[in-house]
Amino acid sequence: MKFITSMTMVDQIIGSAPFVYEGDFAQGVAKARELGYDGVELHIADPADVDLPTLEQALAENSMRLTAIGTGRAYVNHGLSITDPDEARRRAAVQRLEAFLELAGRLHATVIIGCMRGNVATAEELPAALDRLAVSMEYLDHAAAKAGVDIVFEPINRYENNFLCTMGEISHFIRSHSLTNTGILIDTFHMNIEESDMMASIEACSPEIRYVHFSDSNRWYPGAGHTDMAGILRKLQECDYQGVLSAEILPKPTKEAAARGWIEAVSAMMRE
Repeated sequence: MKFITSMTMVDQIIGSAPFVYEGDFAQGVAKARELGYDGVELHIADPADVDLPTLEQALAENSMRLTAIGTGRAYVNHGLSITDPDEARRRAAVQRLEAFLELAGRLHATVIIGCMRGNVATAEELPAALDRLAVSMEYLDHAAAKAGVDIVFEPINRYENNFLCTMGEISHFIRSHSLTNTGILIDTFHMNIEESDMMASIEACSPEIRYVHFSDSNRWYPGAGHTDMAGILRKLQECDYQGVLSAEILPKPTKEAAARGWIEAVSAMMRE
């Protein structure tokens, strides 16, 4: 079996964020190549902060690709959400994502939307939040088409985001609103919490799966927890998924050990 492997990068790891490299992005690209990854996944708060020529040069010199741009830092650092009840704040969030899409178009990357959907304070607020999300996502889906890139929407466990937590819920949302340029990012850590049957969920949602965050039950590299990681790879292969597997994992026991442990484990599984 063969997939595209990607190492996560961020300028600074905050708290228990699941990234294996922090610091200079050009050096991170070189490190990913040294370890044997095919590409990198970049997590930033604002595309304006990226030194684009330097990043492009690093990718070209190392024959690496940028697989995706994570947008969650815009929510964590700046509080931007595309379901914000405040219209001005919501418009700012959508505009930030438009900038992410423009950057992704330049670098031929996918844009991840996860925690930028925000949270709801009460169950009574959910219908209105879903309406706002639909308006935002329909607009962004068209913007993605113009940029020539995909959006992937990530189901996140209930302890981090409190609505649209399962693959089935995201799939239903995408289909209900005819979001042709939006797919699902599946994250095996979140799946272990939210999905009653991980294999069945993959099979049911396989037409929408366009990106994979691949971590064990404890969010360490594969083999460090109790999830059947090899079984998940086999199921993805059965469903004709040939895209990215990304190392969005905790930097444990160290960043270097995590990044190396992930690529070694995944490479071994792909050889089977």
